[in-house]
Amino acid sequence: MCHRVDKCRSFRLWYQHHKEEYIEFVLDIIDRFPEKYEMEVEFVAEKKKRKQFVQIVDTASGKIDRVVEIDELEAMSPEEKIALSRDKSLFIVSHRLETIVRVTMKRSVINEPITFDEAEEEPKKEAAKPSTRGRKKS
Repeated sequence: MCHRVDKCRSFRLWYQHHKEEYIEFVLDIIDRFPEKYEMEVEFVAEKKKRKQFVQIVDTASGKIDRVVEIDELEAMSPEEKIALSRDKSLFIVSHRLETIVRVTMKRSVINEPITFDEAEEEPKKEAAKPSTRGRKKS
């Protein structure tokens, strides 16, 4: 994955549509090759122009339940709004944090000097092809 993922808008759009497939792919790679790869989680701020988000926090545990757009809340009926806000605190936020999972190769330290056998790497000379001049007459 590109190291500039936090600035890449096209990846974010792709990631929003294919998030579940991508996470399954990453977890599959990690499960198959645990000695080679490791998983990193990065948080990227998502901000949409002229949109605000509402962060719903459970008051008992203090955990974030979810983050929704204000438009979604305005579209709800009053009963749904009351049920959503029961035992929860609502906060208006300007950004939504998106978690992006990525796979990186584990780094390993080389303790011994690497030596290459020079006899194996001798270049093979190809037979020179004669150059032809002119056209072939038929």
